[in-house]
Amino acid sequence: MSGMAGVQTPIAQAQIEILRGPAVAVDGRVLDMNGKLVTLANITVPELGAKCLLRGKLRDCGKFARLGLTELVVAASIECRQVTQRTYNCKTGDGYDLAFGQIHAGWAVPTKSAPQHYFTKMKEAKARKRMLWSALTPEGTHNFASALLHKP
Repeated sequence: MSGMAGVQTPIAQAQIEILRGPAVAVDGRVLDMNGKLVTLANITVPELGAKCLLRGKLRDCGKFARLGLTELVVAASIECRQVTQRTYNCKTGDGYDLAFGQIHAGWAVPTKSAPQHYFTKMKEAKARKRMLWSALTPEGTHNFASALLHKP
């Protein structure tokens, strides 16, 4: 990782990697593009195996987040543009932002450094109680997405 611990430094314009082609969701924010793992920038998702109470049952919300990303990339051509050493902005061939799509569906929350329109979309997902916004932590005491939003 470049820069200070925990801080991602942007890549110089001449060094930006651009990947194109099919993608497979590994989890709710990581894609496999022809063997290269690509992490979506500016979102936080539940890890695979992360339990939540959704629709009255204890479920693997990480697996559901992966299914949400799968729906966005299946049968689509994807273009990913490197943002930092480890993260990418990825869009479908028609320009749909995958991270934005995960927030819209309620499977992700924006990171603190995310663009403002991600937070606007998150407020809409929260108001409409989409997926993680309708889920609770396994103890049933807190909203799962809010807990994810405040995760360090």
